[in-house]
Amino acid sequence: MKKTFPLTLGLTLATAALLQAAPNMVMKKESLEQTAKMAGAPSPYYRCAKEDFPKDYFLVSQNLPFLVGAALFHPQSDRLKLSKKQLDAIVKLKNETVPAAMKAAKQIKAQELALADAVLSGEDPAKLDARVDTIASERTALSKAHLRCIATMRQILSPEQFQTLLELASKKK
Repeated sequence: MKKTFPLTLGLTLATAALLQAAPNMVMKKESLEQTAKMAGAPSPYYRCAKEDFPKDYFLVSQNLPFLVGAALFHPQSDRLKLSKKQLDAIVKLKNETVPAAMKAAKQIKAQELALADAVLSGEDPAKLDARVDTIASERTALSKAHLRCIATMRQILSPEQFQTLLELASKKK
């Protein structure tokens, strides 16, 4: 009995804390619909059940955190305790980077679909090398912009907030 009480108390407090957590912002339904519309239909050869647009079109798409979205929309992002100035700076960063990333991702996706169509229709693969190089260059530019975005988030947040954000970004919602 004595050993289970602290465990039960701890679980109760953790559950209560989670129930009180809230995102700093709520994603608008219109934004989700706009993103889906911009993404268009996935390729019939797409490897996952659901496309993650625009994130799938970065050169490094799986192993870097997407911090702006986590800081604003993660269900526990209120743990960051952002000041008004910090929140405004992150929203500004979002408004500058996300539309540009979406536009670049849309272009990359269109080029990849055209590349697939070309090779599947019998075009000589050697003649497609330049297209592959262009796609690679654009994915590289998108990932470089992502690195700059992460660095900007580090500047906006205190070291403690940044560590908390990395914890949030590393957890599934």
